[in-house]
Amino acid sequence: MMARSVAMLALLLHAAAGWASQLTPSMDAGQLSVLVESTTLPEALRKDLTSGLTNRILIRVTLASGAKTVQQRAVEIAVRYDLWDEHFAVRVALDGAEAEARTLKTLDEMQALLRALRLPRLFATTGMNATQPHNVTAEILLNPIDRERMEMIRKWVAESSIAPADIRGRNTSDLSLVIFNRIFEQYAKGADIAAIWRETLTSPPFTFDKLPDDSP
Repeated sequence: MMARSVAMLALLLHAAAGWASQLTPSMDAGQLSVLVESTTLPEALRKDLTSGLTNRILIRVTLASGAKTVQQRAVEIAVRYDLWDEHFAVRVALDGAEAEARTLKTLDEMQALLRALRLPRLFATTGMNATQPHNVTAEILLNPIDRERMEMIRKWVAESSIAPADIRGRNTSDLSLVIFNRIFEQYAKGADIAAIWRETLTSPPFTFDKLPDDSP
C-alpha cells in the first residue's frame, strides 16, 4: 500500500510539473519568438473578461546573456468583450505600436489564447553569437492601470520622470520601454498602481542554433 501511495504521489508531481507555467523560445525567420504558457491566471479573470470593460495585460520581455540584458520589448494586450455583438476584440501592441488585432467568439477561445500566448518575432538575432547561451524573462501584470491612468503615466514620464535631454531623440519603442519600466518599478515598490495579478517566468538557458524553427 505504501509503495502504491508513493508511486501515485510521484505521478501527480510529474503531472503538475508538466502543466507548470513556462516560457518556450523558438526561431522564426531569424528572429526569436516566445510562447508564454501560464497556468496561474486568477479565477476572477473569467468574469472580468465578459464585463464589457477593457482588460489589459502588460508584459516586459527581456533577452539576456548571463547577467547582461541584451534587448527588451514591451507588449500590451488589450481585451474587450463587445456586449452587443458578443465577441472578444483583442489588440496587441509591441513597443507602443499596434502589431495585431483579432476577434474571438467564445470565452474558452479567449482563455486558451491567454494561457498559451505566442509572441512572435520579438528579437532580431542577426549578428549575435548563435552558440552563446541566452535566456528570456517575461514579467506579466494583469490590469495594473486603466486607460486614464496610462495616459497620466505617459504624461508623468514625459514631463518629470526622465530629463528632457533623455526624451529628445527617443522613438516610440524607447518611450514605451521607459513607461513599462516605470510601471514595473512602481509595482515592485508597492505603489497603488499594483496589478491584481503578477507572474514572472524565465526560460532555461538556450542557444539560437539549437532552437526549433517555426518559419513557414
